[in-house]
Amino acid sequence: MGLPGCCTEMLYHSRPMFRGEGAAGGLRAGLLLLVLLGVTGSALALAYERHWQGPWQLAPWITLGIVIAAAVALTVRPTAAMVWLARTVAALAIVSGAIGVWQHIDANYNAGTVAEQDSHDHHSHSHGSEAESSEPSMGEVMTGAVGHAPIPAALATAPVGLALGLATIGLAGVRRPPAE
Repeated sequence: MGLPGCCTEMLYHSRPMFRGEGAAGGLRAGLLLLVLLGVTGSALALAYERHWQGPWQLAPWITLGIVIAAAVALTVRPTAAMVWLARTVAALAIVSGAIGVWQHIDANYNAGTVAEQDSHDHHSHSHGSEAESSEPSMGEVMTGAVGHAPIPAALATAPVGLALGLATIGLAGVRRPPAE
């Protein structure tokens, strides 16, 4: 079920970027809706986790703010500069997701290492053939068996950036006529 007829007509006539051959305008609007939903969901998840206790934890908040600003700018004024800006922000959001994954893996790894050291400090050791390892395995780090930073959550900005970038396909932007 779509928008009411009056809203669809208003959107179609007021925003040239939603017009396109066939379903291109509707697809673009759907991608921008995915950006909005992705940013909202990610912001709610970050707030639930109280993800603001340091500079690295503020990075996804800043990324989401920039993504929303670029999407709004693209919607309001689809010029060539705004298309370029949206594509650049989309690429940065994807890179931000990759950096977030690295940060979460590092946090989990370090938490596992500290937990292992604590267990060695507080328990007696057997001197049998038991293998002693002070480092968690990558499997433990990735699955959340050690640490508290969810790896998939760190990727939340990547699909948002991808949707923003895909929304610019076919947009050359509105160019100003040359001054005479």
